This record gives sequence, structure tokens and C-alpha cells, in this order.
Amino acid sequence: MNDEQDKDDLTPKTNESAAQQETFFEFPCQFPIKIMANPQKEVIEFVLNTLEKYIENPEAIKFTTRESKTGKYISITAIFEATSKEQLDSIYQALSSHAEIHMVL
Repeated sequence: MNDEQDKDDLTPKTNESAAQQETFFEFPCQFPIKIMANPQKEVIEFVLNTLEKYIENPEAIKFTTRESKTGKYISITAIFEATSKEQLDSIYQALSSHAEIHMVL
């Protein structure tokens, strides 16, 4: 093997199968996201608007909320059909950017 062949072997592949290997999920799939936030109406609206922006069929989102025992926090669970790792990354980044959202799992 020569040096040029060695470099080619180390070059990351940018095809679809390489991108799929970065995750354990097979897309499309049902995907749950859990959000922990302050219990404000604006936060829930932000979450809904964000999901609607990135999800092809927002009407199919299964959305539940639950308040903590003390009422200090709210957990929001959204289950939807995820189509790619890039879609999930965008959703996580957008949700995490909100000051009133403490955690996105």
C-alpha cells in the first residue's frame, strides 16, 4: 500500500450509510423527547412551535405534560416520528437554547 491509499482509508466517508452509523436509530422511527422546564405557558408554546417547525406531521405528536410535586418544574414529553439524526440535533439545539428550559433528554 502506498501513502495515498493510506490517506484514502482514513478519510471519513460522507455517504448516507456513514451518517446512519453515527446513531443507533433506524429512521424513520417513533422518538420520545423529554423536556424539564419552568412551568410557564410561554415555555410550552415555545416547545410546540419548535417541534412544529422541524416535524413533518406535527398533528401526530403525542404531547403530555406533568407538573412536579412542588410545582416548581414541568416535564414535557413529546413522541413523534423522527426522520433523521440531523432533525433530532436541530430540535435538541433549538429547545436547549431557551432560558427557561433546564434539560432536554
